[in-house]
Amino acid sequence: MANATTVKRLAARILGVGVSRIKLNTEHRDEIEAAARAEDVKELIKKGIITVRPFHRRKVVKDKRKRGPGKRKGTKYSRKSRKELWMERVRAQRKLLKSIESQLKPGVKRQVYLKIKGGAFKGKKSLMNYLKENDLLKG
Repeated sequence: MANATTVKRLAARILGVGVSRIKLNTEHRDEIEAAARAEDVKELIKKGIITVRPFHRRKVVKDKRKRGPGKRKGTKYSRKSRKELWMERVRAQRKLLKSIESQLKPGVKRQVYLKIKGGAFKGKKSLMNYLKENDLLKG
């Protein structure tokens, strides 16, 4: 015999979610209380007696609002320094270069890597355009 708290805890561990997201169907109270082991809880999950509540990210929605020019205090570079912007851009380009390394012709990676370091590309799109225009990709 296990109480609902124990069953929720076991279900949360099995499903890899938080306890607050576990929902028990109260119509099947007898079966829930009879579940004493993880195997029993797995059976209840298969039957649909134990379900997972959907995950809502309110913060993500909130972060996308109230970003307009009227909300901004300070200049572009006081909000984020030139160096930070450069680092973000370079890291993104290097990550892209690493992911397409197998598609590059031999000896191209180092040359392009140094160009990225020198700030030759405005962003990932201009890097890809450069590679396509100069026929540096295989196939």
